[in-house]
Amino acid sequence: MTRPLGVAALVLAVLVSAAHAEPVQITIAPPAEATTMDPGRSTQVLTVNYFVNLYDTLTRWDAALRLQPGLATSWRNLNDTTWELTLRPGVKFHDGSPLTAEDVKATLERNLLPGKTVVQAGFATIESIQAVTPTTVRIVTKKPDPLLLVRLAQMGAQILPARLTTDEGVKELARRPVGTGAYRFVEWVKDERLVMEANRDWWGWEGRPPAIDRVVWKPIPDDFPRIVALEKGEADIITNVPPDRLKALAEGQSTKIVSTAATRTVTFWINATQPPLSDTRVRQALHLALDVDGLVKSLYAGMGRPMSGGLADTDFGYNPALKPYPYDPATAKRLLAQAGRAGGIDVTLYAGSGTMVNDKFLLEAIADRWAKVGIRARVEMMEMGARQRMNNERTLPPNSLMLINPQSTLLDADGSLWRLFHPNGFGGKYWAGNQPGQRFHELMEQARYSLDPAKRKQLYAEATQIIHEEKPWLELFQEVVVYGVAKRLQFKARPDYRLIVSEMTVGR
Repeated sequence: MTRPLGVAALVLAVLVSAAHAEPVQITIAPPAEATTMDPGRSTQVLTVNYFVNLYDTLTRWDAALRLQPGLATSWRNLNDTTWELTLRPGVKFHDGSPLTAEDVKATLERNLLPGKTVVQAGFATIESIQAVTPTTVRIVTKKPDPLLLVRLAQMGAQILPARLTTDEGVKELARRPVGTGAYRFVEWVKDERLVMEANRDWWGWEGRPPAIDRVVWKPIPDDFPRIVALEKGEADIITNVPPDRLKALAEGQSTKIVSTAATRTVTFWINATQPPLSDTRVRQALHLALDVDGLVKSLYAGMGRPMSGGLADTDFGYNPALKPYPYDPATAKRLLAQAGRAGGIDVTLYAGSGTMVNDKFLLEAIADRWAKVGIRARVEMMEMGARQRMNNERTLPPNSLMLINPQSTLLDADGSLWRLFHPNGFGGKYWAGNQPGQRFHELMEQARYSLDPAKRKQLYAEATQIIHEEKPWLELFQEVVVYGVAKRLQFKARPDYRLIVSEMTVGR
C-alpha cells in the first residue's frame, strides 16, 4: 500500500519545519554591562550573572539556597583539616578539553595568592590543594573549617582550565571565557550585547539540557528605555525596576513582576583612615542624620528593611537584638560638636551608575538629609568600570564613601562581614578595627575556624555589636530582589540575585 503523495509531502514539510524551528532565545536587559569575564576579578552582581552561566563550581546553591553537588559529586573528611572530593566524570570545558583535578588545583591556588584575584579573603582558610588523581582533589585547610564546602560554591570558585589561570591566560580569559557551564560564550560587543548559546554537552544539574538556546545580555542604562524594551517584547527580563513602575508592570498585558527577599544589603564603604571620619562619633552621626525608613519608602516603595550590625537576616550570625539607629538629627549635631566638628564636615559620595535601582537619587537624598546637620556631601557618579577599579584596588579617597550593596557568598557572616572587612578584603584598609590585635579580628578568626555552631553564634553576636557601635561603614537596609519579566518566561527569583538561565523555561 502506498501513501498518497500529498500526505507524504505534508509529513515531510512538517519534519523539515521542526528541524529548522527557531531556537528559543531570551534577552536580559541590566542597566550596565559586564566589566570582565574573569570570575576572579569581580564580585559585582551584574558581572557575576555572566559567570554563573558560563562556569560551574565544585558545589552549588540550588534555587532554594540549599547546597548541592556540582562539579564534585561526593566528598569526605580524611581528618579535621583534610577534605577529599571526587570530580564528576566526563565533564568537558567549552574548548573540548576534559575537566581534571589539575584545573581545580590551578583555579583554587590562584585564589590563594594576594593580588591575583579580588576574592582571596574568601579562600584564606585553605592551606593547600592536591591533585591526587585526575578525578580526585584533596583540600587541606589551616585549621578545621566548617564552611569549606560552602566556599567552593562562592564567588571566584568557578573552575577554569589550568592554562587560563596563568598571568597570560587570564588576559585571554577576561575577553573570551572558557568554562564548563550551561552556556558557551559567543560574542561580546562592548556597550551593545553579550551573547551566549546553550552548551549541548553540559553535564546538567538534573540531567537535562537548558531549555533556552540563546541568551542575549543587552545593557540599557536608562530606566525608561529599559521598561519600553520589556513592554515591546524586546527584552524578557529587566533588572533595576523603578519602584514607581512596579504596579504597571505587574498588571501589564505581557509583563509581570518576579521578586523575593534578598541576601544583599545597601551599604557604603567609609574610608575612615583620617579625621573626621576616623572618629566613631562622626560615623555614628552619619547614621543618626538619616531617616532610612523614609528613604526606603520614597525611593524603593517600602521594599527594604533597615539594618544594623553588618548582616542580612539570611546570614548565620545575624543579630536580631541590634536595632537600626533612629532618625535623630539633634543627636547627630551633638556628636559632631563633641568630635570638634560643630561647623560640619565635607565628604564625597561615590557610586557606579547602574549599581542598583535609583542609585543616583539615593546619593542625592542622603546628601540632602545630611546637609540639615552640617554634613556637606558631594555626589560623584562613575562608569561601572571605574567603580570596579576603585573597589578592586582599594583606592576610595579618605573621607569618602562608596555605594557597594554587597551580597553574602556563604549565607554566613564569614562570607559577608569577614569577606569584606578581612584585612585582605575590599574594606580591609579603610578601618583600623579589623586589624590583627583588634577584638573584631580575633572574634571573626575564631568563628571562622570553630566547628561549634553555638560558639560561632556567640562570637558573631559580639562582633556584630562592635559593627553596630563603631559603624565602620554606612548601613542602610536589606534589599528585595525585583525583576520585570515577560509573561512567557518562567522562573523563580533567587535571594542571591543570580539569574541562572538553565533554571528558566519559556512557554508557548
